[in-house]
Amino acid sequence: MNEAQLVARVRELFSPRIGDDAAVVDDQVFTTDMLVEDVDFTRAIPLATIARKSLAVNLSDLAAMGAAPAYALVALALPEWARERADELLVSLANAAKEHGIEIIGGDLSRGEKLTIAITAVGRIVTRPLLRSGAKPGDRLYVSRPLGASAAGLSLLSKNDALSYAEREFAESCIRRHLDPEPELALGLALAKIPQVTACIDVSDGLSTDVHHLCEASQCGAEIERERIPVFPDLAAYGPKLGIAVREAVLDGGEEYALLFTSSLRESELSRLTGRPVYRIGRMTRERGVVLVDGGAARPLEPRGFDHFA
Repeated sequence: MNEAQLVARVRELFSPRIGDDAAVVDDQVFTTDMLVEDVDFTRAIPLATIARKSLAVNLSDLAAMGAAPAYALVALALPEWARERADELLVSLANAAKEHGIEIIGGDLSRGEKLTIAITAVGRIVTRPLLRSGAKPGDRLYVSRPLGASAAGLSLLSKNDALSYAEREFAESCIRRHLDPEPELALGLALAKIPQVTACIDVSDGLSTDVHHLCEASQCGAEIERERIPVFPDLAAYGPKLGIAVREAVLDGGEEYALLFTSSLRESELSRLTGRPVYRIGRMTRERGVVLVDGGAARPLEPRGFDHFA
């Protein structure tokens, strides 16, 4: 089974609550994520950065649910090389937790062949939970920030070519976005306060995949206008020179941790209410499936984002 089939089977066996970015139980939100060495990162990445990212991906799920961070549990499987540097990892986790206002209250420790960091985060519902299932035909489809940097950063991690100063600045900003993502916690809380915001998900697997997740939960389709998708600054200019497929990075690149959400409100009104820019990229449709309008031609947009088991 692929990842989507496994998730469907898990939901069938365990609970219908499974299916959003996190589970809502009694005004609390529960989510868990796991980073595994040589699957999600390599030893070439600074250990402190891995620790920060492991917490950020959980916080992004809370953001997508409109929840405020409260508590976290951390489970670590430590190979010998990581045990020797355990304090570096723990200090980074502690600092990240303080930065985002979440308290680490326990967890588990074990030995392992590969470094594995599994975090369970708990959030509080302040206004209401944001779900994937509330979008309606005619709603506008939004993304919270420009896309493509994380996939570009992953590609540029292995680039050893001599870069110009401008290219190096661009590469470093993309790598930062990939290694040290910023969860959209403040925006998630702001969106939950707006009654006209109808559904939300974070872009963790890639826009092309996560819009399908949102459509499936809401039982409708979507039409995306390619020219309206915000692209990370300078990606179109420098990406092709550095061997990056810009279209694939924007549409299919995972680990963006932007928010993808729907609302009946116009872009200017949502930006005013949230106090920051948001970007309309299309609309929800009654017809099922996802369509990409590109250069006047409309074609199906297949889910080609990240799948752990592809």
